[in-house]
This record gives sequence, C-alpha cells and structure tokens, in this order.
Amino acid sequence: MSSIIVANSNPDYAKRIAALLHSTGLYVASVSTTGASVMDFAHRHYHGGVVVSSAKLRDMPAVNLPDVVPNYDFLFLMGSQFAQMCGRLGCASLILPVKRRDLVDTVNMFLNISGFTPLSVKKQLAAENFDEKAALKKAKELLMVRNHFTEPQAHRFIQKKSMDTGKKTAETSLIILNTLNT
Repeated sequence: MSSIIVANSNPDYAKRIAALLHSTGLYVASVSTTGASVMDFAHRHYHGGVVVSSAKLRDMPAVNLPDVVPNYDFLFLMGSQFAQMCGRLGCASLILPVKRRDLVDTVNMFLNISGFTPLSVKKQLAAENFDEKAALKKAKELLMVRNHFTEPQAHRFIQKKSMDTGKKTAETSLIILNTLNT
C-alpha cells in the first residue's frame, strides 16, 4: 500500500491538508514539519507513495527531498512567488491557492498509476479506434497545464511511471486522463 506524507513548515497547514485528504477517503500516514522526519518515514516505509509538501520545511528546502527519497512521488504546493521554479523541479506542483479537487485528483493520480488498471482503461485500450499517440499527447498537455511540467518532463514522467509499473505508456496516459479529467 502506498503511503501519503504531508509536509509543511507550518503544523496547522500540514494538519489541514491531511484532514482534507482524509475527508475524501485517503489515508495520510504521516504529517511532518521537517525534511528529516519525511526522510525517516520514507526510509522506514520504502514501498513508496506520495509526498505533498510546501517548498520550504523547517530544517531544509523541500525541493531537495526528491533526490534523497527515491520511491516517493512529490507534489509541491507553492506560492505564486515560486511559480518560476516549478518548471525546473521535475516534480508535480500546484500553485496556491489550490482547489480542493485539483489536490485530491493529483494525489489520486499518483496512487492510481501504481495500482491495478481499471476495467474502463482496459476497454479503451482494446477499442479499435483507440489512438495511443493522441492519448499520450492529451495526458502530457494535462500534466503541463495542471502540474506545471514542461513537455519533456511530462513525457519523462509518463515514461518513468510506465517503466516502474510495467504498463504501456498508452495505459499510463489513460489512467492519468481518467483520474485528472473527473
């Protein structure tokens, strides 16, 4: 089972984000204010998951964590002053203020990619008129708009997730489209 870690330098904000995710049925395994506690939890629960984090934590910049915690996907919640940094991170990011639905859908996307393929996706893949290139293009565009990826980063993200899970890129693209287009 994938773990969800919420990290924010302000403990009240971290608890609010965790409560929001919990209210939608997602289990938050850890709420942290420091990078050290995120690293400690992630190394004890090495099976992976999602870290929802602000750009800065109490003891370190959170943007350094993806290099140290390899099995986890990172979703950075950043203020507009950090918008320029989003493209350079190589991780998903949402600009504050974040819509509740966008946050929940993005976390679900990370969790769904590593899980079982839904029957609806299998049916779409089996359809004769299914265009793999169009699905890949739409998924990349959605990641670029919603999570501030550049085009190469979006392509690399889909490719990496496909390789990590043993799924085709078209299948991963459809999971992204079905999760984020709700």
